[in-house]
Amino acid sequence: MHSLHNAPRPFDLDKRTLIKVCFRSLIEALRPVDHRIVIIADRLSPEMTTFFESFREQGHEIEMVHGEYGNDNSLRKQVELALSVPDDDWVYFVEDDYVHTPEAFVWMNDLIVNKDEYITKKTILRQLKFWKTRLDTIPIVIHTPDYPDRYLPRYLRPSLIFLGKHCHWRQITNTTFTFLIKASSVKRYKDILFYSCNGADDGYLSRALYGGLRFGDKALCLSPIPGVSTHMHDGVMTPLVDWASIVDRHRGS
Repeated sequence: MHSLHNAPRPFDLDKRTLIKVCFRSLIEALRPVDHRIVIIADRLSPEMTTFFESFREQGHEIEMVHGEYGNDNSLRKQVELALSVPDDDWVYFVEDDYVHTPEAFVWMNDLIVNKDEYITKKTILRQLKFWKTRLDTIPIVIHTPDYPDRYLPRYLRPSLIFLGKHCHWRQITNTTFTFLIKASSVKRYKDILFYSCNGADDGYLSRALYGGLRFGDKALCLSPIPGVSTHMHDGVMTPLVDWASIVDRHRGS
């Protein structure tokens, strides 16, 4: 009943049911946008293979890459696959224990389409006199959950906040391996992405990839408030969302 890091799973979900709930929620969230799903099928059982393949009948383009990878090599494989994606497309790296809200990709698509309106306002540049980098040249990365520890006093950090159509977007400097990134940025930061796969080092990933108020060659990482996904570990779930009802809707059979 516990995760890889021995953290309890919420709602008394066993691992297999958790994966199914997470995938069903992802499928629902993806419906409004064009998408192709590639599953890194690491030692996947026949039952779970059948489960994922069943969604092809609903019109989803799903490819399964089978193998005996382990955690680090699964991460490397997804980076390798992302390097073949056209530059203007976006890639969502997502682990198997994240539940999504139905509006997740609608909100993210709005940010991507309206980035220049939301982020590159001259008023922001005037407030940050020291800022030498133009915001419209900085790649963005989107981290979908809103971890509650960001609100604890010892973790509070100065950050930029932008107003979008559906939510606020807050700059963050730490993520897991679940994030949305433009394919051209995968190629730009491929050395960082590959190196972070050693020991699944999301601490290195965050330090090397995301900028603070000074960017240099780093990316601007944004997280929605409220979050549009949650990591399914007790104690770290995205606040202000009724995850119980979303989980119940996707439990299925």
